[in-house]
Amino acid sequence: MKNFLALAAVLAAFALAKGDESAWCKCAIFVSSRYSELMVMELPETSIDTCDSHSQCRNRCTQEISDMTNDLDLWSTVNGDTVGQYFCTELFSHFFLWIHNSYVHGYYQMCGGPWEYTGQDSEQMLCCTGGQHEHCVSK
Repeated sequence: MKNFLALAAVLAAFALAKGDESAWCKCAIFVSSRYSELMVMELPETSIDTCDSHSQCRNRCTQEISDMTNDLDLWSTVNGDTVGQYFCTELFSHFFLWIHNSYVHGYYQMCGGPWEYTGQDSEQMLCCTGGQHEHCVSK
């Protein structure tokens, strides 16, 4: 029994050490609706030092999201379309025909764990009708 426990401990330690070699971080942008969070953009995966590197992953994602979306400015133009239009097009491709007064948020995920909030929010609310980005009218 002692040999079995010793072997199990060695294997567990090896698995933890081996896991850090392939530590990874994902970044994504989600839109909040009243009852759900919908992913509107998933950014390329990046490697991190260990699966405990929360600040490293969060900082990389914060920077990547800021760079790709001009600090989540939905009316900023990137390659001819607004950032919001990219999100509306993605939502429309999944049959979300109408989004009204919804904020967009940045998230990160490490090594298959839960999505965690980066602290980033869109400057404006997102409104889409039939896949077209529109100005929101608050009511």
